[in-house]
Amino acid sequence: MRKNRQTNARPTTGRTNVRARIVTTCVVLAFCFAALAARLAQLTLFSDERIEEFSEKQKFGSINLHMPRGLISDRNMNDLAVSIRLRSIYANPRKLKNYHAVARTLAGKIEPKSKIRRDKLRKKLEKRFNKSRRKYFVWVKRKVAPETYISVKAANIPGVGFVKESRRFYPKRDIAAKIIGFCGIDNQGLYGLEYRYDHIIHPVESKSIVRKDARGRPISMPASFDIAASLKPYDLVLTIDERIQYISEKALERRVMSARAKGGVVIVMNPHTGEILAMAEQPKFNPNNYSSYKSGSWKPLGVSQSVEPGSTFKLFVAAAALEEKMVTPNETINCENGRYEVGGKYFKEAQNHRFNKLALWEVIAKSSNIGAIKIAEKLGPEILYKHLRAFGFGELTNIDLPGESRGLLRPTAKWSLTSLPSISFGQEVAVTPIQLATGISVFANGGYLVRPRLVKALRRDGKVIKTIKTEIVRKPLRESTARSITDMMIQVVRNGTGKKGAVPGFTVAGKTGTAQKIDPVTRTYSEDKFLSSFVGFFPAENPRLVILVMIDEPVGVVWGGSVAGPVFAEVASRSARILRIPGAGNEIYEIDWSRMLKGRLDKDKSEKQDYRRTEKTETGGEPGDLVDLFRSVIDSVKQFI
Repeated sequence: MRKNRQTNARPTTGRTNVRARIVTTCVVLAFCFAALAARLAQLTLFSDERIEEFSEKQKFGSINLHMPRGLISDRNMNDLAVSIRLRSIYANPRKLKNYHAVARTLAGKIEPKSKIRRDKLRKKLEKRFNKSRRKYFVWVKRKVAPETYISVKAANIPGVGFVKESRRFYPKRDIAAKIIGFCGIDNQGLYGLEYRYDHIIHPVESKSIVRKDARGRPISMPASFDIAASLKPYDLVLTIDERIQYISEKALERRVMSARAKGGVVIVMNPHTGEILAMAEQPKFNPNNYSSYKSGSWKPLGVSQSVEPGSTFKLFVAAAALEEKMVTPNETINCENGRYEVGGKYFKEAQNHRFNKLALWEVIAKSSNIGAIKIAEKLGPEILYKHLRAFGFGELTNIDLPGESRGLLRPTAKWSLTSLPSISFGQEVAVTPIQLATGISVFANGGYLVRPRLVKALRRDGKVIKTIKTEIVRKPLRESTARSITDMMIQVVRNGTGKKGAVPGFTVAGKTGTAQKIDPVTRTYSEDKFLSSFVGFFPAENPRLVILVMIDEPVGVVWGGSVAGPVFAEVASRSARILRIPGAGNEIYEIDWSRMLKGRLDKDKSEKQDYRRTEKTETGGEPGDLVDLFRSVIDSVKQFI
């Protein structure tokens, strides 16, 4: 019996322990649930700003959208680059019932004309939809044309939506394209000024708020977007004059075609401020469709291509000798009857000329190679190198356009026995067109080297925020030396090789150049490939514009004066009319209209009254005061004329 009692007591104790553990567990769970409930009540009823901010971050996110970039305009506020609003197409794969059919429909609407592109897009969309079946958002096509948007919208496809984005557009197409550059699909600057000033004209903020699901995926898209006034990007105002840019491009295009040339460059520059009014190139491209062109077509050759300048370089050799007072403009130089030996190599004149003795100004006017060699020998390698560096050769001009080349001007330690004579007439040295135009500006502005630039000002909301100032780099020449070189350049156009660069009514200072190009196969100077150039400025008495013209590999006539000179003359004469530059023989009248009108109105008061009475009698009507004022002004002007 005792054993049975002991055996029965053990289960009772075990049941008691189990009940105790259950009660303890329930109490703990109840406490946890109470704590959670209290915390939930705190979060929902008594949350602070941090909790609300965290909640908002969970419910909402941001997505990058392409807001408008700043405008790019010429100096007269003509738009060269603008941003336009276009629709981008997106899809919600979760709402697509049959993504194969949707892909086929979208491809047909987006690429209706090309079966190859249509099939390619259909396969691309099918793959994208299949891969993103659990996503709420995928792009279909970015920034489509308005007619494409209308066509897709009319199809009313469930799960397909639209959002407004900004796209870069160039209304003047290929005008100044190599200067302006272009943007990519994400509105980022890729080339030209679009790239150089991307940090200024790109929007400060380009995000839009979207609602997210529990996993953080976007489930809604904005229909459009706005940008706060304080975040608007700057607009660029260029130094370019659209009118001069246009006539430069057209004149260059005609000449390249007629000469069957490979290409060409025209630069129009203000020698006093460094402002570039035009930089035209051939061939060119349309930045609205830049991907259709080879990448080499995008480069601005005016700053990136280094070429041997040829005889235009003789000006800088002569200027160095004058600055060092080693020669005078009328000093006679023996040109050795067209044949001269230096370092075991014979040098001769172009076109086999046989000059005997020439004054320094005649060496420049007739473009004597041997005369230039004799001048360089007076200077010696070190002094010549010092002056050429002072003109900016062998270094960047720091123009605000990406891709600039330094050119080539080797240190004298790397010169051979024939380097000095070769450099004197533009061989064994390479310059960019912008370097040459900037160097010529030194003669036009009285001896100052000015940094060239393409941006005139920054604007925002129609107000000028910053004006870019003229930057003087250094002063390579005395004013008297610059004037002496100018006088020699005048003789080039009047009596020398540059007669076809003359502009009626103006005194032109210029210099021609015909440089042999290196044959890439033989690595020697080619016998049939040349770079023809003409560079100068006008009016010579008070220079307003420096104009450089280079024609690459013309066929037939290759001399710079004959090939490039007429382009200079055309651009100069038409620019003079546009900018109202007075010629040497023009009479200029200045009329003080305010004083004239005030005095004339007082004097003719009685005459007007008599005139009104006469008109009223003859016509039965009375003319207005505006007609009387106009006639009075005309009579006054006639007295001055």
